[in-house]
Amino acid sequence: MITSGHQKNPLKAPVADNLLVLWSQPWMESTNTAIKLQRIWLETLNDATRHELDFFSTVAISCSKLTSCMLGLEGLLTPSSMMSCYHEITGDMTEATLKRVHKVSKLSDDLRERIWCEI
Repeated sequence: MITSGHQKNPLKAPVADNLLVLWSQPWMESTNTAIKLQRIWLETLNDATRHELDFFSTVAISCSKLTSCMLGLEGLLTPSSMMSCYHEITGDMTEATLKRVHKVSKLSDDLRERIWCEI
């Protein structure tokens, strides 16, 4: 078996941050209308996802409160304490749902406004 004096160096993957910058910078500065519309759509999708995560956060907090109430961690477990706990959680969830619906209903207006500003 013959071996050469040269050692093979493994290929190194480029740094992901540099690739993202190299790809996104020209993309964001592009004058192509289709790319601009795609960017606007992605920004709106990002806003919708953020609103959903806010709602899920409220759901998680409410579930935690309900668990605490059911285990009696909030104090003595009585029917009246359970009822007040349910009312508090229901109020929190109602407020979160109304806030979610309001934010979602504004998304289409925001999308239209962003498109018109781009045009």
